[in-house]
Amino acid sequence: MPEAFSTGWTISETVDVSARPETIYSLVSDVARMGEWSPECYGGAWISGTSGRPGARFHGYNRDRDAFWVSESEVVEAEIGSIFTFSVLRFRPGGPLDDLAWTGGSEIGDMTWSFQITDGGDTSVLTQRHHMKSPSPFYRAMLEGLDEAERLASMEARREELHRAMALTLARIRTAAECAERPAGARP
Repeated sequence: MPEAFSTGWTISETVDVSARPETIYSLVSDVARMGEWSPECYGGAWISGTSGRPGARFHGYNRDRDAFWVSESEVVEAEIGSIFTFSVLRFRPGGPLDDLAWTGGSEIGDMTWSFQITDGGDTSVLTQRHHMKSPSPFYRAMLEGLDEAERLASMEARREELHRAMALTLARIRTAAECAERPAGARP
């Protein structure tokens, strides 16, 4: 098996937020609003279970330049004011209204995203984490036509792109959370 196909990672970004953990949690667990802060995920919709609770599933709508895809994920951990974690199970190309074939093959824990909130007194610490055991079947298909060096370079570029996107996502969530707690009429 080529080395790239057995490569995984855990990456994270952290930001201090002048808002209560519950306020932050209400933002990060609302998949329909994710497009307000993420440069890659432009929205989502709950498809089964109780929204935001473990076992609930949702579709995430994603884009990167000219590529569009939908992911299906399951919430695996949800504690108000503390943590929201979901595992991505399958993907399909296109947007939310396209009826294209799904690429499955991922299990709970193969690819997870989480938002962890720690109450620090005056501020909260928000950490976004992405863990990938190895490339999903969807990502593998995109890497298939490349030689091993190109695969590894593509994966490193993707990892760096995710770091930048996560930092931007957290900055936007911080702004939204701090604005949500600002008294009416107060200036930023």
